[in-house]
Amino acid sequence: MTKTFKLNCSGLVCPIPVAKTKKQLNKMTCGDILVVTGDFCEAGENIKRYAENHGSKVLDFQSEGENYCLKIQKLK
Repeated sequence: MTKTFKLNCSGLVCPIPVAKTKKQLNKMTCGDILVVTGDFCEAGENIKRYAENHGSKVLDFQSEGENYCLKIQKLK
């Protein structure tokens, strides 16, 4: 059964949001979904790049101003 996890990185700047995303993904099983939100757009781009390069699929990425929201599926 697929589980959905949420991670709020508001108020955090790089590299903390990427590190928190990595830590959460490592706790999850294949197929699980992680929704990451925050308010430092550069962190959103870095999280997207990290996920794509480390065995996860970015299902959705939205940014508006400095706010971002990613939906990531763990594949490995």
